[in-house]
Amino acid sequence: LDKVCINQRNIEDGLKVLPINVMACDKVLVLCGETYASRLWCAWELFILFSFTDALQAAERVVLLPLSDNSECYDRLASFDVASAHCYDPNDEGRLRKVINAVGAEVFNSKIRALAATVSANSADNFTALCSFCR
Repeated sequence: LDKVCINQRNIEDGLKVLPINVMACDKVLVLCGETYASRLWCAWELFILFSFTDALQAAERVVLLPLSDNSECYDRLASFDVASAHCYDPNDEGRLRKVINAVGAEVFNSKIRALAATVSANSADNFTALCSFCR
């Protein structure tokens, strides 16, 4: 649903306020399928969350739901490499990579890899809490 939070005709302005939108969320639902770790926008949103909050607080906010084998999802995130993640639109990718390069690819990678280590224990409990919150 993140696509509706950013005006798709003016993504550059949306990028400026994306940290505000992400940090305003009580929970971040991650539907982790086969391509999740290769989608730069998905990694970018997680990076924002883990950059503005310490890892344990961020992990408590993430609800990670593997859409296939649990271990594959965590393995992909644990071995995340930003060089292998891309956007559909090369212009979006160029904008994101400009910021990622300023931060450093290894810093970016380490934030995403930390997700796999910290979120797995919380995901089932967080999903139950999220479902009860939505009722």
